[in-house]
Amino acid sequence: MTHRAALIGCGRIGTEFADDPRIKGVYTHAGAYMACPRTELVAVCDIDAPKASRCGRRWGVAAVYADAARLMEEQRPEIVSICSPDATHGDVLGTVLQATGVRAVLTEKPLAIDLYDAHKLIRMAEERDIVLAVNYSRRYSDGHRRVKEMIESGRIGNVQKVAGLYTNGILHNGSHWFDLARWLIGDMDRVQGFGVERHAGVDPTLDVWLRFETGPTGFLQGCRAQQFTIFEMDVVGSYGRMRLVESGHRVELFDVGDNPYYSGYRSLRKVEELCVDLHDTLLNAVEDLVNCLEGGGQPRCSGADGLAALRLASAAATSALEGVPVELNGGER
Repeated sequence: MTHRAALIGCGRIGTEFADDPRIKGVYTHAGAYMACPRTELVAVCDIDAPKASRCGRRWGVAAVYADAARLMEEQRPEIVSICSPDATHGDVLGTVLQATGVRAVLTEKPLAIDLYDAHKLIRMAEERDIVLAVNYSRRYSDGHRRVKEMIESGRIGNVQKVAGLYTNGILHNGSHWFDLARWLIGDMDRVQGFGVERHAGVDPTLDVWLRFETGPTGFLQGCRAQQFTIFEMDVVGSYGRMRLVESGHRVELFDVGDNPYYSGYRSLRKVEELCVDLHDTLLNAVEDLVNCLEGGGQPRCSGADGLAALRLASAAATSALEGVPVELNGGER
């Protein structure tokens, strides 16, 4: 069975990364629908008409639109990817969820800008029995699943501390980090944000102190993105450490051993380096979504997961604005 799919948003993650010679494998939504044997990309849309036309030509798709509502009415796709700018995610998702024939949606992060809107969209998807997935891409990486299994198996002992670095907004990339931390370690019950870029509009880049429900604490630091981008996570356990560097493309594993410089001391030493493949994560995400359509179940990164990451990012922003920590009770503020 082949499922009709549509793409809304013809930017980098939607289609353009497919033409980057440095990127290997399937790294775009359009490319994923073309590569998955159970899907057919039938329509593309972008408010920038020339960009939409280029995307249509790139993938051999004749149905090209500048208006998402018209696409949904005329093409009636079963699956829709939302890759429009962050601030439009909520409105576009609302349009898609109300359309006839839609059975599944894969949206880029964040789920929405406003937390209240995100709650409404989650309920709408549930009421219409639409599978909703959010592309926090590391959940769809086989290498990161191995990292998760190693942490859960006690490879580095009990988690003590978690640290991170990121750029480009607490909602845009910060929520990526929150989702990865939730997935690898567990939910957080308290956050406190501190302002870094005070004039960054609706998506500031913040420093965030955080506490996990299981006890460990951590700190996420926001860096300015004018010269470079960065995304790292450092998980320190009771007898080991894992560092996810280079946006998670590489993972360093440390054990505890004798200190080479001082007798009688123990220290962390790097014993292994893993190359983690992120290149087919979107193909994995599309295949996972189709599996949910055909066999039931929840996607690897559900709408509820997207809501949880947004809740943490929003709480950090509120905390930074008000100057006090924000408590989260069982994932709810």
